[in-house]
Amino acid sequence: MTENEVAVVNVGQSDFGELEGQRVTEFGSRAVREALLSSSVEPDDIEEAYIGNVATTAQDQTSVIGQAILREVGVTGIPIIRVENACASSTCAFQEAYKRVQSGESDIVLAMGVEKMTGVPTEVALKDMAGAADAEVEGAMGMTFMGLYGMRANAYMNQFGNVREELADIAVKNHDNGLKNPRAHLQLNVDRDDILESRPISDPIRLLDACPMSDGAAAAVIARTEIAEELVEEPIYVDAAEMLSGNYLEEVEFWREELDERVAQKAYSEAGIGPDDLDVVEVHDAATIGELMHYEGLGLADQGEGASLVRSGDVMLDGRTPVNPSGGLKSRGHPVGATGVAQICELVWQLRGEAGARQVENPSIGLAQNSGGALVGEGGVSTVTILSNR
Repeated sequence: MTENEVAVVNVGQSDFGELEGQRVTEFGSRAVREALLSSSVEPDDIEEAYIGNVATTAQDQTSVIGQAILREVGVTGIPIIRVENACASSTCAFQEAYKRVQSGESDIVLAMGVEKMTGVPTEVALKDMAGAADAEVEGAMGMTFMGLYGMRANAYMNQFGNVREELADIAVKNHDNGLKNPRAHLQLNVDRDDILESRPISDPIRLLDACPMSDGAAAAVIARTEIAEELVEEPIYVDAAEMLSGNYLEEVEFWREELDERVAQKAYSEAGIGPDDLDVVEVHDAATIGELMHYEGLGLADQGEGASLVRSGDVMLDGRTPVNPSGGLKSRGHPVGATGVAQICELVWQLRGEAGARQVENPSIGLAQNSGGALVGEGGVSTVTILSNR
């Protein structure tokens, strides 16, 4: 079977934050409308749609959410499929859309993510998210994701030494980038002391090491490359889209992102590049230790050397490999089902030179890494998507 090359035609995103009084159909359709209006794609051109969505306690529309949103923009009468894979749900939706176009089953497909998380008590939202771990074993013990990040941070520091100040600097970097992103949830001007003096929540993780729970939506229209090149002047090419799950062995090295290593190697091989070729990167920084460990899992730094990228400034907006120019989950926000496609949106804007005050200098190749869920401390899913402007 001959595989088609695939490109992103256009993207759209709602504001991320506490969208009080707004229904998922409002901000969800806003993201799709932006993706359609800024290209020559009409609602009738969309042949299939894949929707990432996870949580249910804060949103009234607990099922057929894709149909409810897309009805608002006139996309009806086509296959519409909801995809749930924890925090990586919309990246997995993007990969399903990608495979449908790559295989030749469809020419133009929509991928999106949407989530409403605010408006309910924190304990209710946390119980909802606890289902993304081993609910029968870990959930019964009171394990939360920040508890897991705390355990991983301790394991990492026991293995490689204290990186507490570098973790704070990652938070400062991402909040500084978020101040340049008008769609970001947390617009905070903070310094290292603010992070280190914030309330402990899961030692050594502090409140300002953690991402917020957010509302928001993001959408991407993808097509066969030949069609995308007719629709827009600057299609962004999908060079790799890979996903793997954990092995869930009894002996887990908590200080290592082994799942990232495996999926990144598949993606680099598919794209024919290596980590040194990357110009801009978005990673899943639900907590600051997560971002540091992703540096190593993706091969941006050797094991135990992730903190050196922070100290050298390599991951800053004007550094060698800027990471999370959008502000990341830490500042842009984390409406879990929308986060993956929001990363795709940021890469598309960066590769087109449309990222405004947070624009990276002349990027050609971008990578997005998105994690979802965990079982016995190992990732439930990790995805790596590589885009380029060729």
